[in-house]
Amino acid sequence: MQLTQAQQAQVEAFLKSLMDNPHTPPADLIPDADVLGQLVARQEVVKVAEGVVFSTTAYNEMVEKVTGHLRVQGKVTLAEVRDMLQTSRKYAQALLEHLDSKKVTRRIGDERVLY
Repeated sequence: MQLTQAQQAQVEAFLKSLMDNPHTPPADLIPDADVLGQLVARQEVVKVAEGVVFSTTAYNEMVEKVTGHLRVQGKVTLAEVRDMLQTSRKYAQALLEHLDSKKVTRRIGDERVLY
């Protein structure tokens, strides 16, 4: 699918917003489903939840921080992830739920452990 000039401009603005706010990506700039699907297919972004999309670079960095913490500490809470990534509860929770669904982490009560 070839992007129109308007779509390309939208994609560039969206990708720039992800670079400027890697751990708190603005939801209002997410392109339509077809364009977003292309970005996901090209592995430029990772959609972790409805309205929550991270750049692949930021996503990989966040996963590494969370799993690194888990390898050392054994467990992590939502609040710890929020603080570690200097993000909001909304984004930390979306990331953790995504990692649960990918079987990277597993929720036990209020904590996550490696799967």
